[in-house]
Amino acid sequence: MKKDRGPEGKSPAQDRSSQAVSRRKFLKVTMAGVAVTGAGALSSCMTGQPVARGAGTTPKAAARYQNSPNKGRRCGGCTHFLEPNACEIVAGEISPNGWCRFHEPRPA
Repeated sequence: MKKDRGPEGKSPAQDRSSQAVSRRKFLKVTMAGVAVTGAGALSSCMTGQPVARGAGTTPKAAARYQNSPNKGRRCGGCTHFLEPNACEIVAGEISPNGWCRFHEPRPA
C-alpha cells in the first residue's frame, strides 16, 4: 500500500516537523523580547525628575494644597509627608511649609 506523500515526496508528519519552531529558537526569541521590553520599561522610569517613593497621585487642586501653613498646621508636621518634598497623597513636589485638606498631625 502506498503512503500519501506531499508535493516534495515528504510525508505530512515530516512536512509539519520542518515548519515547527524548535524549543531553542522559541526561547531565544522570547528572551530577546523580554530583554527589549525590560530595557524600554527601565529607560522610561529613568527619565524626568526623581520622585519620592510612595508619592501620591491626588492633584494639588483636589487636595486644596497651598504653599503656606494653615492655622499653624504644615506639611512638615504631617504623617503623610515624605522627606524632602513629597507626600503620600498629593502629587508632585510640595513644600514642608505647605498645607492641604488631608493634613494629619504626627503623633506627639
